[in-house]
Amino acid sequence: MEIRMDDSLAEETTYEGDDERFILQFKAATGFMVVLEFSRLTTMEENQNKIESAGLKCERIPKFSVNFDQADLFMDMRSPECIAQFDLDDWI
Repeated sequence: MEIRMDDSLAEETTYEGDDERFILQFKAATGFMVVLEFSRLTTMEENQNKIESAGLKCERIPKFSVNFDQADLFMDMRSPECIAQFDLDDWI
């Protein structure tokens, strides 16, 4: 049984086992195209705000694609290992 909340509550929801993904793409200060995937809307929005505050253009990608051929770096920020290895400040 799957229960979904309305958009106002979606930021508090993690969709475990669901296909819901929150994906950002931005061109880093280094010139690399970076794609980050998050499990929570709030985490994605926090990172988006930080990227945009640094003066970089950032966009939300509506769905995951295994062919992120324009990305120089793809990080699955749902993974604790990726979170430990990736520091956004290094890219902005």
